[in-house]
This record gives sequence, C-alpha cells and structure tokens, in this order.
Amino acid sequence: MTGSSGSQVAVRVPLDPGEPVDPFTLAGEHGVIFHSGAHVRVGLGRSRTLALPRGLDGIDDLAAATGAVVTIPCDDRHGSRTGPVVAFGALPFDRPAAAHLVIPEIIYGRDGDDEWVTVVTSSPTRSPGLPPGGARRWLQQRAAAVPRSGGGGGGARVVPRSSDASFRDMVVAALDAIGRGELAKVVVARHMDVHLGRPVDRPRLLRRWHDLEPNATVFSVPTGRGHFLGASPELLVERCGSTVRSRPLAGTAERRGGAGPGLLPEALLDSPKDANEHRLVVTAIADSLRPLCDHLNVPEHPDLVVLRNIVHLGSALEGTLTPRSDGTVPDALALAGALHPTPAVGGVPPLAARALIDRLEPEPRGHYAGPVGYVDSRGDGRWMVGIRAMTVRGADARLSAGVGIVDGSVPDIELVETNLKLTAVLDALVPGLTPPTPAGSRASAT
Repeated sequence: MTGSSGSQVAVRVPLDPGEPVDPFTLAGEHGVIFHSGAHVRVGLGRSRTLALPRGLDGIDDLAAATGAVVTIPCDDRHGSRTGPVVAFGALPFDRPAAAHLVIPEIIYGRDGDDEWVTVVTSSPTRSPGLPPGGARRWLQQRAAAVPRSGGGGGGARVVPRSSDASFRDMVVAALDAIGRGELAKVVVARHMDVHLGRPVDRPRLLRRWHDLEPNATVFSVPTGRGHFLGASPELLVERCGSTVRSRPLAGTAERRGGAGPGLLPEALLDSPKDANEHRLVVTAIADSLRPLCDHLNVPEHPDLVVLRNIVHLGSALEGTLTPRSDGTVPDALALAGALHPTPAVGGVPPLAARALIDRLEPEPRGHYAGPVGYVDSRGDGRWMVGIRAMTVRGADARLSAGVGIVDGSVPDIELVETNLKLTAVLDALVPGLTPPTPAGSRASAT
C-alpha cells in the first residue's frame, strides 16, 4: 500500500441547494463512476492506492485494504449513514491475479435526494479545502473544466479474437466434459476488438449507456490496461449494515420486438435448460452466504430481468449477517471475495470449471466478469459482476461475452447469445454497429 491511514484526513460536507451535478461530466475522462439509479459515486484524483498482491485469494490483504479505508479520520459535517471515504476497484476474473483499490482525493456521492462530497488529503497539516457554502458550484466548475476527447466511432472496425467455428468447438468440448460427468456447468467466453477512428468520449458513452440500460449499473474504473467500463445488470453482492444482498442472473433469451409486457419471452420461465442453469447459480451463492448469515431469503422461483435487447432469469437473495465474536460482520470486499466467481461466470464445481476455462479459452479474461465496485469506511459497499463491459484505451476497445453451458445447450444458439450480449455493448459504443450473426440462428429460451 502507498501511504498510511495515520497520514490522511478527510472532510465530508453536504451540498448546498442548486442545479444537479452531472456525474458523467464530473467523472470526465479519468475519474471513477458508479451509477446505480438513485445511488451514485464519483471519484476524482488518487489519494491512496491499496495493493492486493494476491488478488481475492489474499484474505489478509482484503482485510487490510478495508481497514485502511475505515481508519481514515473524517470530519463528517453531513451525518449520513453511508461511509464518507470510499475505495473503488475493478478486480480481475482470475482470483489470484494482483489487483488494487483506489481512494480518490475527491468523492462525490448521491443517494436519492441526498448529496455530499468528501475530500481526502495525505497531509494532516493541510485542511482539505472546500469553499464554505459553495461545494456544488465548486464541483460544477470542476466538471466544466474537464477536457473532452474528440468522440469516437468514425470508421469503426470490428476484429473478432476468434472465429465462430472455434467458439462452437469450445461449446462442444464443454458439452463433452459435462457428458463425461466432470462438471455440471461452465461459462465460456469470446472476445473481440473494436478499432475506432478517434479516442472514445467516455462521459458521452457512459451517459448514452445509462439511457440505453436504465436498469443496469453504469461504471468506469481506470486500470493498468485502460478504463474498464460497462453497464452491468448483475449484482454480485451488496452490504448495508448487517444486510447482505445478491442478484444473480443466469438463463437468457432475446427480447424481441421492442418494449411492452406482451412482447417479453415468458417462455424463458418455462425452459428446463435455463431453469437448471439458474438453479446451479442460486444454489452456489446461497451455500456461500448461509454460513455467514442468521437467516437468508432465497426465492423459490426466478423472475425476469428485462434489458434493452436481452431478458435474463434473476433471483434476489437477501439475508442478515451474523455478528462475529467482536461484534462486526464481514465487509463488502470480503463478501465479494467469498462469492467470486459465481457459477454465473465460472461453473459448477468451481475448480473443475476453472480448469476447463483455462484449457478452452485462448487468452485470459482480464477484468471481464471480475468484481467491480467499492467499499466504504463503514464496510458497506456494492460489487457488480463485470459483464456487458469493455476495456477502452484511446481509440481501441476490447469487448467480451460469455455463455453458460449445461446439459442441453446447443452450440449455434450459444453463439447467437454471445452476439446478443456483444451487440448490447457495441450499440453503446457505436450505435447501430453489430457483430455478424450466423444466418438462420436466433437466441432461444429452449
């Protein structure tokens, strides 16, 4: 880790009345943003980096990272129930891969109508400066001063990282392993690159993505490979006090014909194949959470999660965490470490699935399907599954999409499902741009 909690202080104040702060403009080209409807977090600058050299496998490192956030003294003039200091991160899919969290210098938060800003400084002798009674104008001036890139999308070129035939072969190999009884489910992923004519305008892209997918969490986090950004519909875990929530998705169908309840693919609820895939995910998450909870509510049946071009089966799990001997409960980062990877992005059993993924997929997933989110100084936080996402560097973007393979999966249908998921990302990046779809194939709930 860089720095120490003893050398940092923070001040949090409420925002004075006035025009709403645009979080996408405020985050700009280099900031961090998490936008989940009424709940927004934006981070600017870097006050401290918290290293996770062993990734999610370093349990002590996870505890130390959260401890570093918790122990930063804060002059909280706001009195909110949320933690005033926040550490953000995009963690790789591979559990042992090195990662880090970042505590920004400036943190803007919004929970419904409640807005606040926290400033963190590494100098205990210098009070973090916020203009008295003018924090909103100060933020808006910062947002207005953020330089903008030229846009992006002119002459976009899509380059698949693997062929359709090689992906079908991966699905066939996965089905063979399932048929031999080696595992019950595995998620296989494919990747593609998009080369644009000019750098991506990230604030504009994220605002458009929010408009396209209002039921998703829009995020952008700087990483060593660029910016990992997306609109994830899948909640890995959320902690608020002693309450823990997870919202796994598994089972997919195409949403056809536009909006309206009569046009939803209700047959997805009656699909044995998708029901089995979903049940495997929910069971695994419930098995991981039950030892940590006094009680856990697990729905008997999934519901439909409706996105712009896709519908998923989803289940909302909620429980009350059991206090440990010292009276504390696991923090949000520790809970993410306990759950990742769920069978929604890995498989069942997890070790066999991971071994098969390593054997079948031609390259590492990077941040795709890894946890992306934050933990605050109360130990609360929200971690999404990093899907419907891309890594952007300059004028280049790397996109990924995965599908769950179980007994009954059909290679051609799984290929089309990856195209549906990639289309959801491509359409945010370059409206109207879609991957090639095999003739005569459509995604199905059967």
